[in-house]
Amino acid sequence: MKKVVVTGGTGFVAGWVIVEFLRAGYQVATSVRSLNKVAGLTDEIAAAVTPAQLAQFSCFEADLTSDRNWVANLTGVDGVIHVASPMGNGTESVDELVNVAKNGALTVLKTAKTAGVTRIVMTSSQAVSTPSSDSTATLDESFWTDINNPELDPYRISKVAAETAAWDYANANDLQLTTILPGAIFGPILSAKAVSSNGILLQLLKGLPMVPHVSLEVSDVRDLAHLHRLAFENPVAQGKRYLAASQSLTMLAVERLFQTHFPEHHIKVRALPNWGTRVVARFVPSLRALVPMLNRQYHHTTAAAEHDLGWTQHRPQETVLAAAKALQHFELDR
Repeated sequence: MKKVVVTGGTGFVAGWVIVEFLRAGYQVATSVRSLNKVAGLTDEIAAAVTPAQLAQFSCFEADLTSDRNWVANLTGVDGVIHVASPMGNGTESVDELVNVAKNGALTVLKTAKTAGVTRIVMTSSQAVSTPSSDSTATLDESFWTDINNPELDPYRISKVAAETAAWDYANANDLQLTTILPGAIFGPILSAKAVSSNGILLQLLKGLPMVPHVSLEVSDVRDLAHLHRLAFENPVAQGKRYLAASQSLTMLAVERLFQTHFPEHHIKVRALPNWGTRVVARFVPSLRALVPMLNRQYHHTTAAAEHDLGWTQHRPQETVLAAAKALQHFELDR
């Protein structure tokens, strides 16, 4: 039985990655910043796997800002799935987010090398494959974000810095790295505490006064977790990047979908003009990341993952509805 370590186990994506590997017959250990979180996390994972699969799950205390406990817990494992990374809330400086994301990735890679682990799959972001907002291109994995693009917010810059640093270190130290680049990650939540980017959907489910003209390239969290495992298992993925979203859905389309499927919320759909989004974003930090996405026309292709690994995706409409139903299940829409 192979064993992997997943970083940041309490996160939305990490939870599903843990479930994916447990269901596939792996032993899985995950890092948590405090052992006080172990009981709650174990309960969340237990709801998605069998008792026999849960028996192969364990946690250890470690933080990406320190080398402490990493080498001991990475020694003897077959690979590391590095998922943990800061999302930020829109108020951090570039330096703050870059330091956490970049140094966190390097902590994992450096301690993996010390522990003798060479196989690493890392969650990056399509933020690292983003052109200027006026581009109409179809982008593949060969495209890298220009770090000097003035449209970039601190979060996107931090993702570029983290993936660049990871590749530089991996190539210099003979590590078998694969990076996965998701878009807007939505899908069913495993707990009320791991909402993450589904927070946008929760706002739409409750009914926003007005909705921005933003198109989202959607990654279903379940498909994303599956892609991590496929990439880990298939040698062809070593040394490659894989985009993980190619299907788009506008926020207005999501709101209309929720209006139809959740009539009890009495949702009224009103479009927010682009100038209004820009003005509101000055005062609402969480909206600032949406400004470069207004009326964007570029998109990405996932042909590489489909061809190399046989990967498939849910339709984005299925993804957002599954997310909304899970949010309702945990009574977060009230």
